[in-house]
Amino acid sequence: FQQFVDLGGGLNVSFLWQLDQRRHFGLRFEGSAALYGHERFQVPLLPSTGRIVVDVTTDNWIFGFGAGPQVTFLSGRLRPYAFATAGFADFATISSVSGSANVDDFASTTNFDDWTASLSAGAGFTWRITSGRRPIALGGSGRYVYNGVVTYLTKGGVVDNPDGSVTVFPIRSSANYVAIRMGMTIGF
Repeated sequence: FQQFVDLGGGLNVSFLWQLDQRRHFGLRFEGSAALYGHERFQVPLLPSTGRIVVDVTTDNWIFGFGAGPQVTFLSGRLRPYAFATAGFADFATISSVSGSANVDDFASTTNFDDWTASLSAGAGFTWRITSGRRPIALGGSGRYVYNGVVTYLTKGGVVDNPDGSVTVFPIRSSANYVAIRMGMTIGF
């Protein structure tokens, strides 16, 4: 995967269902969206006139969903933890059209996608900064995500043909990666 994709960024949301009173064992549920490729160019809306120009955007995404156990090791302000999840990932390339005056998309299509089973394991920490009924903590984690062999597109993987059709150039390779996350925890 690293041969074809340099770097990506995105958003991850996790929910932890505590299984014991001391909050050392829990069931983790998470979802993520990571953008690893982006293209944007302008074209005339109609071939007969260039007066109305629209933006065509193509994004390469990894959408992931998983659940699994989490173990938290300490009970104080600093709480290191380890987790593992099992779920699935969708590698999707989506193109959309919008007005060039920052108007919302008015058309989109999925050019290519491939679903796969996904496993991950990681470790992290939270550092409580407020107390009370819903304490707030800052934290970070790292995880290794195993997706196995997946078929996906990268930047430049969708080519417009002169007749109006498109050709896609999929890559089939291992799609495992390391994710580094930083964020905030509410109510831990």
